[in-house]
Amino acid sequence: MATSLDLFAIQPRVTLDDYASHEAFTAHHRALAARADALRARDASGRPLNPALAVWPEMVGAALGLMGHLSRVRRCKTTNGALTRVALAEWLGMFRTWSAFHPPTMEECLYATVAPRVHRAMYETFSGIARDFGLWVVAGSALLPTNRLGPDTPEYAPAGARTFNTSYTFSPDGHCVAVTRKVNLVPTQEDVLHLSPGRPEDLPVLDTPFGKLGTLVCYDGFREPHTSGEPYFVPCAQYLDALGVEVLAQPSANAWSWDAPWAFNAPGETQLRSEQWFNEGLFTQLRTLKRVRYAVNSQLTGGFFDNTFEAPSLILERRGPDDVHVLARSADPRGEDVLHVTVPR
Repeated sequence: MATSLDLFAIQPRVTLDDYASHEAFTAHHRALAARADALRARDASGRPLNPALAVWPEMVGAALGLMGHLSRVRRCKTTNGALTRVALAEWLGMFRTWSAFHPPTMEECLYATVAPRVHRAMYETFSGIARDFGLWVVAGSALLPTNRLGPDTPEYAPAGARTFNTSYTFSPDGHCVAVTRKVNLVPTQEDVLHLSPGRPEDLPVLDTPFGKLGTLVCYDGFREPHTSGEPYFVPCAQYLDALGVEVLAQPSANAWSWDAPWAFNAPGETQLRSEQWFNEGLFTQLRTLKRVRYAVNSQLTGGFFDNTFEAPSLILERRGPDDVHVLARSADPRGEDVLHVTVPR
C-alpha cells in the first residue's frame, strides 16, 4: 500500500481564447494535467506509485458561457457588456428559461440558459482528465444552477435559475463524486453577479484512499469577513475540520492586485492584499485546526474583459499547533504553473 500522496496545485493563465470552444478549453487543461502526470513517481511497469490529488482554480469555467460567441464579445471592455451581447444572441433560450423559472435578473436567466453547455464542458474535460491520468480532481468552479439530473452525468437540465459558484470533484474512474457550492460570496465581486450562496451544512466530505477530502471555494477558506456588513459569513474551514477533513482543496481566483493595498482595509490599516491573504486566510486558520493536515490552494491567473486574476498558488501542511509550513509556492503570481509535492499519507 502506498504511504505517500502526490498533491498538485494547477495554476492556469487564461485568456479569452481558452473559451472559444469546448475543444480549446479541454486542450489547455489536459496539457496542464499532462505536466502534472510527468512529475509522478512510477514503478517498473509505469504505474504511478502514489494516489494523487490535483486542484484547479476557482472561476476556471466561469467564462464557458461565451463559447460560440467570441466574435460578438471580443471587443467588449466589461463583463456586463459581454453578458448583454450573449443574452441578445441567446434570446430564444432566454425566453424559454424565463417562461420556466421567472428568474429575477438577466444574469440568472442567462446562466441557466447556457448552463447545459457550461456543465458539459466542465464535466467532460475534468472527468476525462481524472480518468485518463488517474487523478482525484477538484475541478475549480463555474457558475451553474443545480442539475436536476444529478451530478454524475454530462447531461444537464436546470432545476431552477438560482446560480451558485459550483465546484465538481471527480474520482480517478471519472465519476463526479461531489458538488461544492460556495457559501460566502465576495462583496463587490460575486454579489454583483447575482449568485446565490450555498449552505455550510451542504459542504460534502469525501472518503478517499488518502483520508477525508473537503473543498472550500476561495473566500470560504478565510477566518473572518472582508467587511463589517456580512452578518452571515461562515468560517467554513472550522466546520469541515470538525467533520474530520484531513485534506482541504481551496480553488481560488483573486481579482485584486496582489501587491497593492487591500481593497477593504479599515481606516488606518496599510496591509497589502498579499499580506491580508496570509493574515486572514487558510494559512492562519490551519494553525487552529485539529484534523486538517494538508491544504492545496490553486490560483487562476490571466483574465478577460475587466477581470484580471493574480496570486501565487500554495500547498500547505499543518504539523502541529501554531506550526504551518508552505510546502510549495508559485514563483510568479501572474504566470502559469503546476505545483507538486509528495507528502506522507
